[in-house]
Amino acid sequence: MTGASIDLIQRGDPGYDAERARVIWNKRLDTARAPEAIVTVRSAEEAAAAVRYARERGLRVSPRSGGHHYEAAPLRDGGLLLDLGGLDFIEIDAEARTARVGAGVQGGALAEALAAHGLAFPVGHCVDVGLGGYLLAGGYGWNAGEWGAACANVIAIEAVTADGAVVLADDERHPDLVWAARGHGAGFFAAITAYHLRVFPVPGAIVAWRCAFTAASAPVLADWLTAAAAAAHPAVEIGCFLMDHWETGEPAIVLRLSACADDEAEAHARLASFASPPAAAEKIGEIRAEAVAFTDLFKMSPMPGGKRVAADHMWSDAPLGDLLRATWQLAAASPHSTVDLIGFGGGAPPAGPAHGALSVGGGTGAGIYAIWDDPADDAANRDWVRRIDAALAPLRTGRYVGEADLTAGPERRAECFTPETLERLEAIRTRYDPDRLFFAYPEG
Repeated sequence: MTGASIDLIQRGDPGYDAERARVIWNKRLDTARAPEAIVTVRSAEEAAAAVRYARERGLRVSPRSGGHHYEAAPLRDGGLLLDLGGLDFIEIDAEARTARVGAGVQGGALAEALAAHGLAFPVGHCVDVGLGGYLLAGGYGWNAGEWGAACANVIAIEAVTADGAVVLADDERHPDLVWAARGHGAGFFAAITAYHLRVFPVPGAIVAWRCAFTAASAPVLADWLTAAAAAAHPAVEIGCFLMDHWETGEPAIVLRLSACADDEAEAHARLASFASPPAAAEKIGEIRAEAVAFTDLFKMSPMPGGKRVAADHMWSDAPLGDLLRATWQLAAASPHSTVDLIGFGGGAPPAGPAHGALSVGGGTGAGIYAIWDDPADDAANRDWVRRIDAALAPLRTGRYVGEADLTAGPERRAECFTPETLERLEAIRTRYDPDRLFFAYPEG
């Protein structure tokens, strides 16, 4: 590429198929679409050169940071896939409690770097999620009950606009651009190369609590789960996972809780409402509660790589017990699959940005994740996701744009935003990208 040292592989070149597979995490979709070219960049200047290259050749642009999107949103037919994964720098100002991070930084790397300074950020639950897509979608991560959605802590962004300019956007300069970046999701109308973040002192103590029960215990657990969640401290994150047990292989309900506090005694106190599950609920093993480091929280929510995945998401204001009743009898088609019912103490949703596109949420939510290996099982696993979503439909109040399957129907995007937000986003897109150089939201 003229004037810049940029790695470019065109469709048909040796290595194209391997490169396309590398940049997409979901192996169900890593060859589903074919961009005309894949460009890997290591600076904002190279990203700008790539955008100008695409414009000159009539190619649309699809940025990629970590490639973890469940529907492989960066992978589009035709156009240019702009790989920002090499933008993995982390600059920390411990005194100001801010950080400047590249779009390709993964959550685990940021957590480790911040911990060295006694700091933390509500990074995503999976260690290998790229910050670019995570923050753009809103980002509900560790200790979100106290720190809010991750995008609420975005101070500014650095981005390449459709005309190939590199801009800094904050609440005073290009305010509409940073407003949109706080929750727009995949298909943004600029290539964000860096984020400026507000970070926090690492909690004085973190306690992780876990107990597993047989799936048949759901009717007994439901009301207790609802009451325990309502009585818990707002900083407590509550995960109720419907999954096969990792040791016995039997269908199970696994409760995983985390509480951050100033000291260990306070963290345990915040979990006190969960101390005595119903005696009639059949446990698999015993309750386990232990103090952990913030960077060890990722071990509570591992998601295997190299798999075929189908996923969806819904928000609700119904109590966790009601979500459990609606889903526990629908057995998954794969032993790796899970339904993650999530809530926070007291039932209040994490705070969103004061100024941002993230406009729909809920006090509880459900992530539906089918995970398998054999292509022959695609239909059965995708059907299971649809059946879980249908079972939860009467309780649904909206969807999270970062995990909802936007390809499932034209109404999906509208379920992720208020009508006013969608209208404003479209107006901002028209102003910053009038020729639609950047691919918009993924569609079926």
